Amino acid sequence: MLISRTPYRLSLYGGGLDYPSWFEKRNIEVLCAGLDYYCYQAVRELPPFFSHKYRIAYSKIEEVSEINNIKHPTAREVIREFGCGKSLEITYCSDLPSRSGIGSSSAFTVGLISSIYALTKEEKLGEAELARLAIDIEQNKTGETIGIQDQCASAFGGFVHITANKEGVKPRRIEVRKDYQNYIESSLLMGFTGIQRYSHHASKKVDNYLKYSEQCEKLNELQEISQKGIEAFSREADLEENARLTRLCRDIKLSINNDIQNSQLMEIIEESEKAGSLCTRIMGAGGGGFFICWAPESRHQAIKERINVKTWVKVKISSSGSQVILSER
Repeated sequence: MLISRTPYRLSLYGGGLDYPSWFEKRNIEVLCAGLDYYCYQAVRELPPFFSHKYRIAYSKIEEVSEINNIKHPTAREVIREFGCGKSLEITYCSDLPSRSGIGSSSAFTVGLISSIYALTKEEKLGEAELARLAIDIEQNKTGETIGIQDQCASAFGGFVHITANKEGVKPRRIEVRKDYQNYIESSLLMGFTGIQRYSHHASKKVDNYLKYSEQCEKLNELQEISQKGIEAFSREADLEENARLTRLCRDIKLSINNDIQNSQLMEIIEESEKAGSLCTRIMGAGGGGFFICWAPESRHQAIKERINVKTWVKVKISSSGSQVILSER
């Protein structure tokens, strides 16, 4: 049996531009990070006593004898690609809820590839190759409308810088001074609305905008501001500058994905900012789930008291990407 641990994603700059429909026509940069919250997958080879060949336990339990009968699209395609014909049992659990804007579907994909590859090949994949394989599974095998930052954040952990263009995707882990990392972590407050949604609905809206919009001014502006944000982060900009640039990006994305029409989300943004958040934005492609506030730590309690949400989460950056944390053969 193997157990893998895979971090979720925190997007900093460049989110919304990391779709092939955009970066295959121009160069982009993305800055993201792995959160110190994880999904876990236990994978073992089934002994030959069961009537089924595959057992997959997530929010549902599947027991089937043929790969084609597996309903979970990612599990089906990862087993097909890396299972080597073995009978497998997969069990999934997580620190944070799925469908909430933290890249949970990609964390599942990355973790499952990492686990099954280690079980069947008895090798560890490098971070860049793991991210590339996860991107290929999601974009080409299951046909998801999804970007590239989630897989990279989950594969690498820590802070991740990505460049992408028509030549390909190049992620790398970047070193951040511990004092600055602590400063960034203490300047962020994450809340959960309780809303769970399928990100591909919001992602399709964004992707369609990228593909078919005749006016690219907003997208070009988003890319320009995101680039300034990455440069600001690299020179250890303060909370106020990061919040200002993030707010500019947020306002563009709100208009693109139409979250500006969502009164509940807009109330969270407005009320948290009245309580001291310098910028509050919805995480992921939009529609609900987690949101994050750029705010001085001294204002965190006031923000919590101002708005009523399901729960609050302390932001911490992971020290590692997806890895096997237990192996018993």
